[in-house]
Amino acid sequence: MCGDLEPEDRLETDLYQRFVVHSHAALRSPASADELNAYLDGLFKRVLRQCLDDAEQASAGSAYRVMAMQSLVLARLAGFLAGHVALNEDPLRKLLEATMLGYQEADAKHVEASAGGHAHGHDHHGHEHGHPPHQEGH
Repeated sequence: MCGDLEPEDRLETDLYQRFVVHSHAALRSPASADELNAYLDGLFKRVLRQCLDDAEQASAGSAYRVMAMQSLVLARLAGFLAGHVALNEDPLRKLLEATMLGYQEADAKHVEASAGGHAHGHDHHGHEHGHPPHQEGH
């Protein structure tokens, strides 16, 4: 019908709205008291805020595509930074752990939101911030 969203458009709209809701929750989450982790939390929030702002400034109908492409740029940047870390610090493992943490956070918020729960930007089952836990010897 004229004016109805196509199923793919509806999915993209739903996924983008989920991103917006989760982003706002993550931006409200408290920062760590530890100086380095507070810096990392702040960096995560500044980058997330920039991504959210850029997606919201995109032309109508392209916000989802902008958000989807941002993940590729940030993955490239993460690889670039990890490529400059000493190999004895196992940068690839840390990069993959951080990526999986992001997936888990998004999935946990999706489950909480669909169950009527309160998504509040972090979980209580592991490290509670937007970066992997510090691991001695890695």
